[in-house]
Amino acid sequence: MTGDHDHDWENDRKLVERFEKSLKSNLDLYFDEEELEDIIRFYFDQQRFMKALKASEFALEKFPFSMEIKLLKAQSLIFMDEVEEGLSLLENINNISPNNEEVVLALANAHIIAGNPQEGIDLLERFLPLAEDKAEVFYSLGNLYRAKGDNKKASDYFKEAVKIRINHEDALFQLAMITEEEGSFDEILHFYQEFIDQDPYSAGAWYNLGVVYNRLGRFEEAIKAYDYALLIDDSFASAYFNLGNALMNTGQYEQAREAYQNTINCEGANAENCCYLGAAYEKLGQIDEAFKYFKKSAKLDEEYDDAWFGLGMCMLKKEKFFEAIHYFKKALNLNKENPNYWVGLADAEFNLGNLQASSEAYEEAINLEPGIMETYVNLSLIYFDQNRFEEAIDVIREGIEELPESAELYYRLVVYLIKMGKYKEAFSYLENALTLDFDRHTILYELMPELKQQKAIYKLIAQYKEDNPS
Repeated sequence: MTGDHDHDWENDRKLVERFEKSLKSNLDLYFDEEELEDIIRFYFDQQRFMKALKASEFALEKFPFSMEIKLLKAQSLIFMDEVEEGLSLLENINNISPNNEEVVLALANAHIIAGNPQEGIDLLERFLPLAEDKAEVFYSLGNLYRAKGDNKKASDYFKEAVKIRINHEDALFQLAMITEEEGSFDEILHFYQEFIDQDPYSAGAWYNLGVVYNRLGRFEEAIKAYDYALLIDDSFASAYFNLGNALMNTGQYEQAREAYQNTINCEGANAENCCYLGAAYEKLGQIDEAFKYFKKSAKLDEEYDDAWFGLGMCMLKKEKFFEAIHYFKKALNLNKENPNYWVGLADAEFNLGNLQASSEAYEEAINLEPGIMETYVNLSLIYFDQNRFEEAIDVIREGIEELPESAELYYRLVVYLIKMGKYKEAFSYLENALTLDFDRHTILYELMPELKQQKAIYKLIAQYKEDNPS
């Protein structure tokens, strides 16, 4: 999002406020045709289709012959599931203004919602020779074939759109989705490599190659691809941003901080890039700087939950636990489905001695995303400290089901079982733990120092070390 876009959005928001105040107060304020179009589109962007429909009906009373407003009304109807009426209006507009590209594309896309993708395909294939923006027609054909379940054809059309417009974000997104579904990474890598072979100075091609490498977890190759894109175009904000993400994934936090700062320099500050810059500062241990950028992110968009979470993490690291809880709850009010937010809240509650609230938050995290070792370990420790060994055992068994290769969970289970007097079972798990990671056996003594005096355990550990010298 650029600074200009922010400015336009703010102007549109004020325009919509004036429009709504006019309707509410029955004031006959004047709005020109273009302003009314902007108002309807604003509602579209907010997915408030009923308001978009009402605004388009109001606008048509003032400008009954406006093709653009009729088109917006038809699209409003379709998005409100009034598909038959919307299609009828689109066909009527198409008859009045045949071969109008915007209308043809809207009509073709409406056929997807109506469940008639083949009709949309036939319409666009007939129209294609006349099209001025062939990239958009290819993109719509890709969507129609996606709706038919033909990913191969869809992929071909999305590629055609990208060949014409290398940074066609929607086509690139759909290609990425198909690549994920089909696992066709080699094919898409080859596609972008061909682009680069034909035009080595295409910043977009290098960028897209980086995106695929990133999805494959090949971060070093992604970094090189983004670097090439930036050598060609040093104002490529998305390349700086994705470069920052790849650098974060490889632990190069100082370089990531610089990449995110360059993103802001290129496109202006927004909630997302400020939040990511804050995360880089947090990884560098520069908590005050991190807090500053998380705060700026939340100010730019109060509904950007990651920013509130970042603020909570800063307070957690500064051991300001009440403040941390406040910020984590702000994040959770916006998004209750993120397990990391629950873990943050649980950690803060635990540090304040609120064990019931802490255990409930850890349980929420586990329910949302089984397989995060920290949640099983910390929840079991709460139960362990309260001598609730049976519950501690249940939590660790659940963790082992999700993470069968985690030696730490086995060692903890050994201690909990010994506390319950289940020695035979404990010894069985101890053998598993020693096999997985012998060096981690010190966890036993951290949790239960008296185990150093247990001859049977000491003997088993010594025997294992003797049989498996490093």
